[in-house]
Amino acid sequence: MSDALTIGNFAPYLHTRFVIAQPANYQLELTEVTDYSNAQLEQFSLIFTGTALPWLPQALYTLVHPEMGECELFLVPLGADASGMRYEAAFSRFIDAPGA
Repeated sequence: MSDALTIGNFAPYLHTRFVIAQPANYQLELTEVTDYSNAQLEQFSLIFTGTALPWLPQALYTLVHPEMGECELFLVPLGADASGMRYEAAFSRFIDAPGA
């Protein structure tokens, strides 16, 4: 998997499950993929939902998907709702302008 993950890497896997490598067998569902990009910045957010308890602290995790493979994401717990604990991975980077 490329180091430069894009929204296109994740959008096809909306509403599918990812497994966290550690702690073993902890599963998260990708429940939201939101694009906030503009002409200068590529920005997007991923929301994952897991069980309410136990919940994962803010940290870097290796997520494994049967089709996408492995990726490392920094997940931040947002809080629980009726579906379980929600986590966010946010991406923001400058768009390289042609000729820059």
